[in-house]
Amino acid sequence: SELKYHNSSEAIRNNGSHRPYCGIASVKSAKQIHVNISADMRQFSDDNNENHLPHGVKRQSDFFGEAITFVNDIDESLITSIDKAMQVPYSNQNAKVQHDIAKAVESFDGMALCIVSRGASNLQTGNDGDGPDAKAMHSSAMTWSELLKCASGWNNGNERCTSPMLAVAAVAPLLAQGGKDYVHRIDKLLSATQSPSPSLMKIAKHAASFRDAFISTSDGDNNATPLLTPRERFHLHALSMLIQNNHRCAMGAYLRLLELYPGDLLGLSLALDVAYSLGDGEAARVAATNVSTYWSERDGGTLRLHPTQSGQTLASSLVAVGLSSSSALSRAATAETLIEMAIARDSDGCGGTSVWALSNILGSEGRSSEMVSRLAGFDGTQLYQNCGFLNFHTRMAGYGGIALLDRRGAASERSSLRLYDGGFAHLLDYSGNNAVGINNGGEEVVLRDMKVPRSVASDVVGSIFSGWFGNDDAKEKENEPSLQDQDNVQPKKQRPRTLEDTLCWLPPSPILLMQATSLLFRLTLVDGVSPSDHRWVDLKAAWKYSLEMGDEANSQKPFEFMPMALLASSLLLDPETLHVENIPTRLESAMQGLNKMGKIMKLGQSQDKSSTTALEWNEVLRDLAQARDACQRWEMPDGMESTTYLSARNSGDDSKPSYPIGWDFDVRQFLEHGLCYAAVRVGDYESLCLARAICSEGTTLRQNCPELWWRYSVVLDMLGDEVAAENARACSVSLGSGEGGSTN
Repeated sequence: SELKYHNSSEAIRNNGSHRPYCGIASVKSAKQIHVNISADMRQFSDDNNENHLPHGVKRQSDFFGEAITFVNDIDESLITSIDKAMQVPYSNQNAKVQHDIAKAVESFDGMALCIVSRGASNLQTGNDGDGPDAKAMHSSAMTWSELLKCASGWNNGNERCTSPMLAVAAVAPLLAQGGKDYVHRIDKLLSATQSPSPSLMKIAKHAASFRDAFISTSDGDNNATPLLTPRERFHLHALSMLIQNNHRCAMGAYLRLLELYPGDLLGLSLALDVAYSLGDGEAARVAATNVSTYWSERDGGTLRLHPTQSGQTLASSLVAVGLSSSSALSRAATAETLIEMAIARDSDGCGGTSVWALSNILGSEGRSSEMVSRLAGFDGTQLYQNCGFLNFHTRMAGYGGIALLDRRGAASERSSLRLYDGGFAHLLDYSGNNAVGINNGGEEVVLRDMKVPRSVASDVVGSIFSGWFGNDDAKEKENEPSLQDQDNVQPKKQRPRTLEDTLCWLPPSPILLMQATSLLFRLTLVDGVSPSDHRWVDLKAAWKYSLEMGDEANSQKPFEFMPMALLASSLLLDPETLHVENIPTRLESAMQGLNKMGKIMKLGQSQDKSSTTALEWNEVLRDLAQARDACQRWEMPDGMESTTYLSARNSGDDSKPSYPIGWDFDVRQFLEHGLCYAAVRVGDYESLCLARAICSEGTTLRQNCPELWWRYSVVLDMLGDEVAAENARACSVSLGSGEGGSTN
């Protein structure tokens, strides 16, 4: 791919040597990264400014031309305003450790490419013994472990030594997608690795303590300047907010960062992760549009006067993700243009982020057949198969399962269930987050046996050719007595887990559990899975385990910062146990409605013969309808003949916050499908009219979706409009409903 070529020694040095991490000026001339960037925005590239830094402070340029500050063995009296409350010294702290700046920058570059591409542009190649999914996760784990070793060495609680950006790359993506309680879970797993074992939270806190640090210059004046560049300080402010699970403040920091430094692809990637966790599609759109023109100009601009800049295709795909976060058709068209161009240029490097954007684009227009091809077909899965960073490929496979259900082709439920079992169910199983694993001790016990995948390439080659061209050594080795009686051989002591082991086999994050619940919910609504299926039992156990793993001293629940996680988990858990602080009225209504729906359907419970009443389903319908309407919903408590009305839940309560629930594609899986299902169960005229209105909106905006037209025909049939129902069914069939075969 383009990024791998630019990372090669031929592209940078043309002499076969390692990548140079020399002065900023030489990197600037070699890569031409600083084209049309003002000196005020890139103060670190000024040689005169570099000379004013005291001994022990160095600045280097990363792959994208941004500054990384390294503080090593500096006089503590020169640094002021360090937040010592954030620093937690390590037990293995060693002031004499030797720091290699070149190796640190190299590991940072590799990790930055891994984060931005979601693992597709890894410079490491994982082992293939456990299949392509495990190989992708191992590739990312290798890159991550190298950076984590460097970040731990530079941020080890010593006030005389730090490199905050190493900590940002090592910990910020995990905090953005999982929150601080999830990071604590990873730290517990890391504590069981080979000594010395790093702590992600300690590394992050040490780095964040230098956010407001000032340094006295060596020329004898009394003026103190910030130790770090403005870009690094914005990253550290966002990191300090993420440590507190304050993702909204972190989002504001990232938006401000992208205004000032539009070339910061790491900042853009983290901003999109935070926006997705918050469910704030508008924030994702702002982050994308803040940098879109900058990167368009770096692609040659309107007049093609500028050379193409490194990473431009990745930037285009990330911008497309931000534009596709809502269902606005104008944004979707622009995003799709960017995606097609990026895939044509570098499908290996930007395939994962491109598929993420396409899932939102195609879903917003109901183009389910294309979505199946991109996310569930063989050719489409090749784009994100290598994206193993934080199990991104599993998330995209989950979207492929939803696309299959929207396509409503032959055996779509079976194919979708296969994707669930191969992704989410497998993840819960190997991590010990299913019902059986939790009974056996949970992830800390089950994951002890999970090691990095083995490589089978040499084994396969040897087994084929050793008998043809080999000598008799192999046969003699097979006949050795020590190998013939394996039962009498004493088992070797099991080696402790390494960093690669832990970072390869991660437990499920709240985002993964949310998307697993979304797919399984859709499968249950179409009778692809029974409500009492063991998959619901495992998913309920995983949500409960994640909730119980939170620190009781925290003022928030583990995934309270993520509205979509609250929404999904309320299907299986009591909403009152999921949050401490006030939540928006719409989110509260949606959680109450889904919780009642889960109880009526008995998700994850043994089925009995008790029947449900229309009144119970009507309560579900009312709660979900209030969550769907942005304005206050006007209700009649006694039906159409009522002389009174029922006001919206908590109307006029200004104490409750107001923020979005999630991105349109994800929210639709719960609210739209849940509402229509409940309306059919109620069966009265008012409920069916609401379902008809929802389907009418869908067929207008997403008129190429076969499942939507079929659902519309069911509602029209119940309303007695047989002609219109038959036309809707014919439209669904013409779009491919019931046709095609399995994607197995």
